[in-house]
Amino acid sequence: MIDTDISSLAEQPADRSLDHLEADIWAGIAAQTVARRTGRIVASCQAGVMIVALVGAAAAGASTATFDHTSSSTIITSAGADFAPSTLLLGKRP
Repeated sequence: MIDTDISSLAEQPADRSLDHLEADIWAGIAAQTVARRTGRIVASCQAGVMIVALVGAAAAGASTATFDHTSSSTIITSAGADFAPSTLLLGKRP
């Protein structure tokens, strides 16, 4: 049964031309290679952006952590400042 099916298929002409099959296969492989290379480049750029963001955030955090907070009494809205709104409302004059 299988032998007769195979022989009947072999006797039929091909329904499409296979002249450009190899060229189409190589073109598909080339397209996949370009897509992979582009994906690697994009992933590398994304990793670089993330590294810069993390280093920047760490630097900002470190500078904030080492900031001298003792000079905050000179801010005009501080409760200990002479001209702060809270001290002026309570009648405390400098």
